[in-house]
Amino acid sequence: MTAFSTAILALFNDRNVARDAFYLPLIGSNKAVRVITRAPDIYQDVGQSVIETPSMLLEVQIADCPSLVAGDQFIVHGITYCVQGTPRRDSEQIFWQVDVYAA
Repeated sequence: MTAFSTAILALFNDRNVARDAFYLPLIGSNKAVRVITRAPDIYQDVGQSVIETPSMLLEVQIADCPSLVAGDQFIVHGITYCVQGTPRRDSEQIFWQVDVYAA
């Protein structure tokens, strides 16, 4: 295990950084996982205007969710989030970065 993977695991176990969630895959059984939530604003140029849109990103360990696909869901603090698009893996293959929207 590398120093980077050890640090990432510590973040997912830290109650100040990560949250408890439930993973509901389209195929397979539900399971409890830990997620790190982020809500960055995305800016897009449209013609001569710039549009700001809120977004929600979840980071979840690949070991907890080995195969994420669009349509899978996460429940975080009672709110259901649906995976949209293709989840991305980090360079060390430790966690997924997932675009989600409230369902």
